[in-house]
Amino acid sequence: MLFRNLNTPAPSATTWEDLAFGAPTIIGFAELCRQRIASPPKTLNEDSDLNDELGVEAKAILAAAANRGTIDIRANKDSFNSAERFLAVCVESELEHRLLFLQKENPEQTVKFLEGFRQLCEHGLVIHHLQRDFSLSALGFQFARTLDTSDYESILEFASEIDH
Repeated sequence: MLFRNLNTPAPSATTWEDLAFGAPTIIGFAELCRQRIASPPKTLNEDSDLNDELGVEAKAILAAAANRGTIDIRANKDSFNSAERFLAVCVESELEHRLLFLQKENPEQTVKFLEGFRQLCEHGLVIHHLQRDFSLSALGFQFARTLDTSDYESILEFASEIDH
């Protein structure tokens, strides 16, 4: 982007307000998605290693999102508990039914789900829409439908059901 006054330094890429909402991390996920749009991944038939490259958390997110495909990244910046302020993956598994992959008692697993989401972005299984909103890509829907949801029931128990 060119600025009107080329003598003026570019504004800071990250403001304190941006940090309050996890913008740098969400922008990182969006950038991974952008890279995949610019350089599309192989089809499932050509990419036999995809199943091996994705962790169990990534596959669990896919299994949960297979019907609706909508995913967003959430955080509760006002929580007293530090682990509850973590960014977390939220999947709309059915219309008006959401699963939040965050437990204050288990911050490590919360972060593993965030890493699983990163893997989905990296492999072109997710596209970015607006701000914190993502969805499965066409390839993501296709791959999600190959998964046996029952294989992920125990790890999906980590998620809590939330209202909107």
